[in-house]
Amino acid sequence: MKKLLLVDSDNDSSSALRKQLEFDKTYLVHQVIGYQELQKLKGEKKTTDIILVNINKSQHNTAVLAEVCDSFPESQLIVLIPDDSSLKGVCQKLDSQKEILLKPIKVSDLLTAISRKIALQNIGSKDLKIANYGFRRNEKVLINLDTKVRIRLTEKETDILWQLWQAPQNELSRQKLLSDVWGYNDEISSHTLETHIYRLRKKIENSSSEAFILTTTENGYRLNLY
Repeated sequence: MKKLLLVDSDNDSSSALRKQLEFDKTYLVHQVIGYQELQKLKGEKKTTDIILVNINKSQHNTAVLAEVCDSFPESQLIVLIPDDSSLKGVCQKLDSQKEILLKPIKVSDLLTAISRKIALQNIGSKDLKIANYGFRRNEKVLINLDTKVRIRLTEKETDILWQLWQAPQNELSRQKLLSDVWGYNDEISSHTLETHIYRLRKKIENSSSEAFILTTTENGYRLNLY
């Protein structure tokens, strides 16, 4: 059973969320209300597999988030924030282990995000499944699970697949994907991304006329894992 640390400032909302997370007995949830209890937990040096931080609009919660980052640097982290642009800056110090989800959110979507984060901890050299392929990020290769044919990937193609694989709902905007793969660079245009997407599709899609694995959305791209 995986250990999940739930950090919140409101006991009622935290208790309700805890019941939902423990319903199928997949996670053992430890509930922390406020900064002082979190400090106590840090002192006890308890380990946790994943941390879920429920952020509201108070400055106190912003401080708790910073404390979580410093206290549990090796844990996978999911941050729930209201759909309020003024709060998004509090998550800037988080590294690639973060996942920021906007509230309100369906429980099913939250559980999917948690499962994905748990999977990230267990990756090692194991293949990641993308449709009928096994994705080996370190080797920059896709392996067709039916034919065992290996498809070589460029560094950028590998990064594109990886960023989409670990993204919420496996979907990113064009701008976010450009930023994650190429970094901030005024000289990199959306045309550069589209060129790489086109070449990647030629390698992985069974149909030359329609994309099923790497699809275009209204604002960007989605990776269909199944």
